[in-house]
Amino acid sequence: MPTAALYIHIPFCEKRCVYCDFYTVAGVNSRIPDYIETLKKEIALRAAEPFWQRQRFATIFFGGGTPSLLSPLEIAEILDAAFSSFNFEKQLEVTLEANPGTITGEQLARYRAVGINRLSLGIQSLHADELERLDRLHSPQQAIDAMLMARHAGFENVNMDFMFALPQQTLERWQQTLEQAFALAPQHISAYNLTIENGTPLDVAIRKGQIQPLREEEERAFYHFTIDFLERHGYARYEVSNFAQPGFEARHNIKYWDGSAYLGLGASAHSYDGRRRFWNVANLRKYLEALAGERLPEAGSEQLSQRQKIFETAFLGLRQRRGVDLADFAKKFRRSFDETFNGVAQEMEQGGFLIRCGNALQLTREGLFVCDEICARLEAQLDSVSKE
Repeated sequence: MPTAALYIHIPFCEKRCVYCDFYTVAGVNSRIPDYIETLKKEIALRAAEPFWQRQRFATIFFGGGTPSLLSPLEIAEILDAAFSSFNFEKQLEVTLEANPGTITGEQLARYRAVGINRLSLGIQSLHADELERLDRLHSPQQAIDAMLMARHAGFENVNMDFMFALPQQTLERWQQTLEQAFALAPQHISAYNLTIENGTPLDVAIRKGQIQPLREEEERAFYHFTIDFLERHGYARYEVSNFAQPGFEARHNIKYWDGSAYLGLGASAHSYDGRRRFWNVANLRKYLEALAGERLPEAGSEQLSQRQKIFETAFLGLRQRRGVDLADFAKKFRRSFDETFNGVAQEMEQGGFLIRCGNALQLTREGLFVCDEICARLEAQLDSVSKE
């Protein structure tokens, strides 16, 4: 039986980072108790819906924001409400995102005791000047200490998040960060090329000429180096930006990429039931007010068209190392991938960006770096065919 994923958004932060475009709020930690009570109301309302009653959840993910601003007792309170309302698999993956500057060894041990079995540490860099430019609150030593404390607390499944191709960053310094990360032996590493999101403080600074981003060819060199380094050290790339030791792939993220149902709780959280995608209001006050009135805090929804399902199957499949299963695609949509996209895949193969391995269509090394551009081309072709 297919299983679902449960996401719980914790929007609170001590300070908003210059590159972040997620919904977060800073300086209002006093609202955390109200938020927890409101989350419990949303859990009860969603659990009463027949679709979510029928689901078995295989993963829980506390994201943000900074979920580690909540105490272990507060996390336990949310988990208790979820466990008493939904059905869960026995082998449950429960992830908590944590900022190294907000945790202690005792706190981590208590998170482990209340049911968190996977930790995701937002490190980003192990150089003080790079952390400062990203507006991160922790130091390199705090990041290292967080990993050591996690081990001492009994965590056997830890992810470390990093960013590369930062302004002024050199390949040598990025190599130093990866070498330090490898020495700490996390089971999973997420390594993201810095993306300049519209409207963020980083975007504004770049537009004003205050910060100079790296050139595309430099970013490509960083990415290829990252893949080589991590795979050489035992971390297999299973998605464009995610690397894991065998058996430690993020089960929660794979649910998103495989098209499984997922339920998002909290301000700004998104959900998908296989037919409809819907999302909560990205405003703390409005979120609290809606549920105070016993109303679900939905801000909008969309019924996925066949065109959207086709494109997302292609996009999410290509992002994964295993690629798009061409037989499954043809069975699901009653036409081949090549027919659907009118030969664009063959053009991409000839250009060295895609390759066929058995019955799978996969990105090549060059294709990985331009994945978004390839998918945009596929989407444009899909649109042109649908208009004919």
